[in-house]
This record gives sequence, C-alpha cells and structure tokens, in this order.
Amino acid sequence: MAFWKKDFLDKRRRQWMEAIHKFQYQVDGAWYDAKVNSKKITGNTIVFIVSLPTVPKTAHTIIGIRLYDVTGVICAEQAVTVKRTASQGVLAKFEFPIYEKGDE
Repeated sequence: MAFWKKDFLDKRRRQWMEAIHKFQYQVDGAWYDAKVNSKKITGNTIVFIVSLPTVPKTAHTIIGIRLYDVTGVICAEQAVTVKRTASQGVLAKFEFPIYEKGDE
C-alpha cells in the first residue's frame, strides 16, 4: 500500500512540470536556449519534447544540458555528448518519473 495519496502525487507532478521553465544546451562554452515543443504528464512521468536549434551554424558537439525553474534558478544540469552537422537539428525527449518507491 502506498503512503502518498494519488491526488497528492498528481498535484506534485503538475507543479514540477509548471516549475520547469527553460532548457538550454552548451556548445564550446556558450549556452543556447532550446525550445520546449510540448510538456505533459503520462502516468507517473513528466515528459518534455525539446528542440535544439542548429545554433551555432557549424558542425559541433553539444556538451551540456541545463534546466531553469520559473524563478530563473538552474534546477538541473548534465554533461552530454551529442555530435551534429551544421544542418542537423536535435529533438530530445526528457522523461522525469515521480512516484513512490514500490508503486512504480
């Protein structure tokens, strides 16, 4: 039996989804804004679909991703390695499951 009530966890997921405001990606030490195409809750998972425009307009490697909350604070970041050509876009799917252990 779960400790947290379903309605409570549903509200927390919605709050988290609304609190995540901006995605950025890093190339050669510079940070660029990504575009959030969609956000939704599927089951116990918050799902964001984000496009990373072809900026800069050269072949490069994306080396970092970070997220900001609605107050402008970095709330998450991670090193990545995504190589792309000058004309290659990137569409990324981020899934953040929020659930009570044993209730997955």
